Amino acid sequence: MRLEPVRVALLTNNLLPPGEGVARHVVEVAKRLQARGFEPLIVARGEGSFGWRREGCEGVPVLRYPHLPVKPFHHALSRLPLQRWLDDGAEGADLVHVHLPLLPPLRTRLRRVVTVHSPMLTDAAAIGEGGVQPALLKLNARIFSRRLEQHHLNGAETVVAVSEGVADELAANYALKAPPRVIPNGVDTHSLRPGPRAKRANGPLLYVGRLGYRKGLFRLLEAVALLGPGAPVLELAGAGPLGEALRARARLLGIRDRVRFLGFLDRGALLDRLHAAACLVNPADYESGPLTLLEGMATATPIVTTRTGLVREIEGLSGGRPPFVAASSQPASLADAIEGVLADPHAADERAILGRRLVERHFDWESVADRLVESYGWAQRKAA
Repeated sequence: MRLEPVRVALLTNNLLPPGEGVARHVVEVAKRLQARGFEPLIVARGEGSFGWRREGCEGVPVLRYPHLPVKPFHHALSRLPLQRWLDDGAEGADLVHVHLPLLPPLRTRLRRVVTVHSPMLTDAAAIGEGGVQPALLKLNARIFSRRLEQHHLNGAETVVAVSEGVADELAANYALKAPPRVIPNGVDTHSLRPGPRAKRANGPLLYVGRLGYRKGLFRLLEAVALLGPGAPVLELAGAGPLGEALRARARLLGIRDRVRFLGFLDRGALLDRLHAAACLVNPADYESGPLTLLEGMATATPIVTTRTGLVREIEGLSGGRPPFVAASSQPASLADAIEGVLADPHAADERAILGRRLVERHFDWESVADRLVESYGWAQRKAA
């Protein structure tokens, strides 16, 4: 009997190399599938591309599909080449692992596992910023995105949610054949390790993530203004549509010189900023993960966060000793929580060490990958 590796196509709307959490998740899963004897292929969105393109990312083969950002037709335009690729056999794939959101509806007779990172219905509904663009995003989620997501859920053999919160959102707003499996984001605890504590003594406040809607960033700037001129500077590591608006708000609040816009950071630069930060701040209105919270815990960085995403679940795992300080969504609450972390670095260090232990125990990529392999229902190799 001849044994062949199981071929898994991981389909995502995200761009590579990873600049956001979903793309990082897909790459880390693919790497660990490869190490377990599978043959992964990441099928990812091209950027302004008419044709298919092959390349690699961190040792994993990547196939970029054609994608033209001609809104609101970009999903429909991507659907045609992706459907043709599936109809032609998906390059011998045994299973398609779809990572939502923002993929067009697709038909396939192949086994399909669907991971929902963030249901667009609840994601868009959480946008607190006003204006035409947020209103259009909410309308699009209700009319179009929900239908696309439901299509993939209908065809899924197994549905995976990245948190209990996402599982609850799916149960409340979508039709499901069975309850989702909750398999969270993970962290590479070998590459993301704690740095020297002394380095944090005069470190900055740090935000990591997209400069986009429902991230609570205007609120964070208001909190920094409340801290006063003697507080650490705020570093914003990320890019997105609200960059210029955030710069304008910082000028209006009189804190222009106390806010640094770092742009997107590669993994090495991000690790350096996490090691240097006096405090990592997550002010979001809504998150499904977020991966940045786990990365902060892995590097034993003191954390202030709103209660969103995995926060409530981590509090439940911590036995009454949460590894971060939780704040409400008000600027004054964020400012008070940050001041508390800065005023008692010893207590902040103790919480940060607990965070590292929790990540090692529950969120290391190796154990997360084992749970994903189990969800596939296959051993690591198949009989030919």
